[in-house]
Amino acid sequence: MTDWPLGFTCGTCGQSHAGMPFSFAADFPDMYANMTEENRELRAVVGSDQCILDSQWFFIRGLLEIPIIGSDEPFLWVLWASVREGVFDEITDCWELPGREKHHGPFKGRLANMLPVYTDTLNLKLNIILQPLGTRPLFVVEDEKHEMEELQRSGFTLEQATELASFLLHIEGNKWAHS
Repeated sequence: MTDWPLGFTCGTCGQSHAGMPFSFAADFPDMYANMTEENRELRAVVGSDQCILDSQWFFIRGLLEIPIIGSDEPFLWVLWASVREGVFDEITDCWELPGREKHHGPFKGRLANMLPVYTDTLNLKLNIILQPLGTRPLFVVEDEKHEMEELQRSGFTLEQATELASFLLHIEGNKWAHS
């Protein structure tokens, strides 16, 4: 088990940063994020963990974890998945139920965010696994040929996680909020 350093020297800007930023979030599904403000108001219903566009596109927010080798804490992507309406309704109906993870799912979905450091993540097939109350669903990449599946299975080093965080903190027009 790794004890996290209190900060790190950023490989991108060379500055010292406090804390270890190993959680990054997309605020919205890409389809919503790419809409004009006017279209968002007319065509979307959005909350912190659910989004509906045009009453035909349904999205759930969840966690895609990448293990950090030698640590109990993973690198977290807080992302969105598109799901069928029936899946959306079932997840919504059991959202506040204790034990939901034992009685519902897993579900199929597709990643609704393009990640800046991996190829072709938009529409990547996922398994969506409900977690206990108070925890967002877990997204597990299904495509064994995709690099994200390998990362989820094998993990990466603390050094690799720090390099990724350094890059994400400094992307121009950054939509990746450190969460």
